[in-house]
Parts: sequence; structure tokens; C-alpha cells
Amino acid sequence: MIKKIRCIIIEDNIVEQKILETHLKRLPHIQIVEIFSNPIEAIPTLHSNEIDLLFSDIQLPEINGIELIRTLANPPKIIFTTSFTGYALDAFEVGASDYLVKPFTFERLLKAISRATDTHSKPILPIDDAYVFLKAGRDLLKFFIRKIDYFEAYGSFTKVYIEGKNTTLSESISIVQDKMPFNTFVRVHKSYLVSREKITGISTKNVLLDKIKIPLGVSYRANVEKTLGSN
Repeated sequence: MIKKIRCIIIEDNIVEQKILETHLKRLPHIQIVEIFSNPIEAIPTLHSNEIDLLFSDIQLPEINGIELIRTLANPPKIIFTTSFTGYALDAFEVGASDYLVKPFTFERLLKAISRATDTHSKPILPIDDAYVFLKAGRDLLKFFIRKIDYFEAYGSFTKVYIEGKNTTLSESISIVQDKMPFNTFVRVHKSYLVSREKITGISTKNVLLDKIKIPLGVSYRANVEKTLGSN
């Protein structure tokens, strides 16, 4: 007998609500417990700890989806469904398993559910339009995650490299690493943090980004190989 995954939907747009409901009803292992237009009304159900998976829009009446999750001591697995890309980093900071940008396909929804319900799966941020703000002197600069090639420690500062050009940040590489979306960058050396997406290979002593060679620390190699093999 198939074990049902108990889920709720929080979506204030009735059309979007029906689209998601229709998709989910095609899946025999998904049980829709309740559907809410107002997130406040969903709180008692979420506090019951009987829900396995939450599908939630972000821009909602009274309280947004991310703020809602922050009120929960033991939230279920979360898949955000939204028309806006700018909340991606916040979504993953509250533990979202995936972040679907409307309109999304049925196949993309299946992938999100698989990721959320697989205990061995790691959430991976959809970084097409995700960005982070980093300090450079007194300025706070916006960097799109996908454009960053790598970071290099520069004393107590850090250089960020994008298409051969670099900007010096007034933050240590460890602080920068903590600000990066989960699973998008890998530390390959005490002085280097590299975009997983930009890595094209590994040699004996280097990580390769096309023609760029980044030193690969001996103590980092095992974790790098494990991380790159975890897709």
C-alpha cells in the first residue's frame, strides 16, 4: 500500500490554486488535506505536526509565506510556489526544499516533490535570478549568484571574480561562504571558494574552470569530490 504524503496548499490566487490542486491530484501518493487562501487560517493545521509537505505562495494576505514559516517551531517540508524570483535566498534560509517560479511544469513539480520527500536529497537553490548583497568598503553591492566564478581570500578581505574582473569585498572568505546559497559553492582551498556550476574538471592539484586553474587543497579534495558527486 502506498504511504500517502499529507500536504496542504496555501495560495490566495484561485486560478493558481486550482492548477496546483489538479497537478497534485494526478499523484496517487499525495493526499491534499486542506487548501487555504489565507495563511493565518492554516496555522492550526501546521501546528498539528500531521502535515508532511507544504506548498505555499510567498506574497499572501496578512503574512507572507516566509514569515509564516518563521513562526513554526517544527515546519513540514516546504515547496514555495511564487511568481517572484527575489525571495529565493530567504526561502532557502528558512529550510525550503525547493522554489518553483510560476508558471512551472508538471515535470518540474514532480522533481520538487521528489527532492522534498527524499531524505537523502539536498535542497539546491534555483539560482537563475538569485542574488546576494556583499560589503565592499562602505557600500553594499548586489551580485547575481550565477555570474560569480569564484572567491579568493585576500588577507581579511575577499576578492570576487566575475568574467575575469574582480572586486574586493570587506568581508572574510568564511563570512562570504556563509552567505552563499546552500550547495552552490564549494571550498576547494583555504583561500578559494568556487562556483560548483563553473567547475569543468579536477586535476591532481587544481580545480579547473575552463582555462582557469584554482589550487586544490589536499585536505579539501575528498569533500570536493563528494560534493561534486552529490547531484
